[in-house]
Amino acid sequence: MENINDIWGNVTKQLRDEMSTVAFDTWIKPIKPVEVAGDSITLCVPGGLQKGSLNKSMIMTKYRSLIESSIKNVTGKSLDLDVCFETNSGVQADDPIKQESALNPKYTFDNFIVGNNNNLAQAASLAVAETPAHKYNPLFIYGGSGLGKTHLIQAIGNFYLTNNPGKRVLYTTSEKFTYELVNAIREKTNQDFRNKHRTVDLLLMDDVQFLATKELAQEEFFHTFNALYEAGKQIVLTSDRLPSETPHLADRLKTRFQMGLLADIQPPDYETRLAILKSKIEDEYFTFDEEIVEYVANNITSNVRDLEGALKRILAYAGIERTNTISMELAQKALKEILSTLPQRNITISVIIDEVEKYYRLPKGSLITKKRSNDIAYPRHIAMYISRVILDESYASIGDAFKRDHSTVMNAVKKIKKMVTEDTELQEIINELVTNIKKD
Repeated sequence: MENINDIWGNVTKQLRDEMSTVAFDTWIKPIKPVEVAGDSITLCVPGGLQKGSLNKSMIMTKYRSLIESSIKNVTGKSLDLDVCFETNSGVQADDPIKQESALNPKYTFDNFIVGNNNNLAQAASLAVAETPAHKYNPLFIYGGSGLGKTHLIQAIGNFYLTNNPGKRVLYTTSEKFTYELVNAIREKTNQDFRNKHRTVDLLLMDDVQFLATKELAQEEFFHTFNALYEAGKQIVLTSDRLPSETPHLADRLKTRFQMGLLADIQPPDYETRLAILKSKIEDEYFTFDEEIVEYVANNITSNVRDLEGALKRILAYAGIERTNTISMELAQKALKEILSTLPQRNITISVIIDEVEKYYRLPKGSLITKKRSNDIAYPRHIAMYISRVILDESYASIGDAFKRDHSTVMNAVKKIKKMVTEDTELQEIINELVTNIKKD
């Protein structure tokens, strides 16, 4: 079956059965099949320059795997999906975001999970995208690896370009900037290089800390920065540290980088890790119990990238075992190798009890006494909840450690689990306790 209309007709029949009516009518029904060529299939979404970019982004991020799977079922072979959109003149065009700016359309504000660890950076990024060069210029986002800096900086570009399709946006990295500069000098195309970087409306540079050891690149970027700033253009930079803490970075660059707003991103707290995982799971065709999501969120605490990696590993194991239902046993098996490499102490219920007593400044052994006063019972319930989530111990085992029966433990865990979803302060307390418990 090589006729594109026949192929797409059969694909849409499958998709209609697998998607909600609203989702199918909104995203799939308007698509027009274009051609099958070699190992790729081209589809076209309507909507013109602005709406078309959004439609393409949604197809390529949320529905790509589902469409490609249906295409394989129909044709019997894997075809790469290519999506274009129609301009107002009816001409099919590639996405300008991909063509001109080097932005990845999957990075948007809509799929960025906001938490206490990144709310300032997200709010500032959105403000810059809506009204560039108005409040925060430059915007300097800093934080460790895998925390979402690249997501935010590209979300700025995608949002701005979608709402201002005639503007010029450039996303680059300090290493790419340096590489292109060296090539420009070698090939005597310095002016082309400067035109590329100094005539944009929005410049986004990732990992600016790598300029620090490159004097020539620092000199060039100093003049690029000045040219854009004086022209009233927005500059957004990311780094793994503050300008003042970047060795070998020229003082005049440090000064300029600190002229606007410095916004940090910290490792995600427990609540944010849960939200990130749930968001990722929504795009997958697997069933996860809340208990398993909590298990991953409690054990993978470093950054967003590691969380996503853990989830992908679990899904890969599910694929190997040909199941759509993720069990705790499968999740633990999938993450066993990862967790074994993490620096962790030997965590037991006794360790958890000690840390909770220490946190609440209770005398040692308080949580296993028969006292029922709230200043003892409440921390005891928290310790039971953490024991259940981190260790996945049975209610009976936890009950033995606290000298309580299993039904008491079950009620305590249920109570705290409900409170965690409603009480931000309790979420932060448990997150801090879990961090302390896992420290060597």
